Amino acid sequence: MEILFNLVAKVIPFIIIGWILAKLKFDKAEIFLKYFIDFAMYFLFPVFMFFAMWSAPIKENLGNSGNIILVAAIIIFFGAVFALAYSRIFNMEFRNVALPIIFMNSAYLAIPLNTVFFGSMGTFYSILYNIIIAFFHFSVGLWIVSSSLKEVVRLPILYFAIFGILLNLTGNAMPTGLSRIPETLNIITLPIMLCFVGYQIKSVNFGIIKKILAAVSVRMVGGFIIALSLCEIFGLTGAVRGVCLISSSMPSAVNTYILTKKYDADSSFASSMIAVGTALSVFFIPVVLWII
Repeated sequence: MEILFNLVAKVIPFIIIGWILAKLKFDKAEIFLKYFIDFAMYFLFPVFMFFAMWSAPIKENLGNSGNIILVAAIIIFFGAVFALAYSRIFNMEFRNVALPIIFMNSAYLAIPLNTVFFGSMGTFYSILYNIIIAFFHFSVGLWIVSSSLKEVVRLPILYFAIFGILLNLTGNAMPTGLSRIPETLNIITLPIMLCFVGYQIKSVNFGIIKKILAAVSVRMVGGFIIALSLCEIFGLTGAVRGVCLISSSMPSAVNTYILTKKYDADSSFASSMIAVGTALSVFFIPVVLWII
């Protein structure tokens, strides 16, 4: 489990830095955050979606690929159901809690873990799983948090994604040099995003802890239970089963914070879920691996 500890160790320090900056009342942070969110929405996310769709192994191993796509889509559906139930139980607005409950960190944490435990097929299936999650995130998720279909159409994210899919399906191979662009952007921007996650974490009291732990449990344990049920129903085994279980059990995606902040939803709730869920994944993911 060294790989899991290493991944989490690369995340938590940046969250702590952001939290410290908030305590020090770093007055330039809000201004920088505003510009960074615009940069993410109009450049960073579209570029990531474009390269992800272009390089995705869409046409390979279509049988198991179909199972991965189906499981990811069903996980999203049940995530929305869980988020709705959570909002009713805790009397919170659905758009404030939906994204961090529905959408998991299926890229930064899940892909390396699936690669270590399931080899090249783990990489293949986890990338495909992540593509489906990302597509829903920036379509349905964007619609939920913005409460506007016009916003989904107005932003360039889906257009870049569709263009990437067209290049992929028409057999236009990505030049080797371009494949490094998303990795470079990730190295630069992920620490910034994580610092802002820490910056938005509110002071902790028992009521907040209870809500956050409940939401994290819904996201991670709920995702695992649904994925396990689907694997049994569809008879999935091997790398396909492992990827579905691990990816569905991940903590909230960092991108959920950016979207909730952009559209004035509860970004503090999202940031707290990301921080707590990422820390707890060190204990929960080994349980998932043991069950697999």
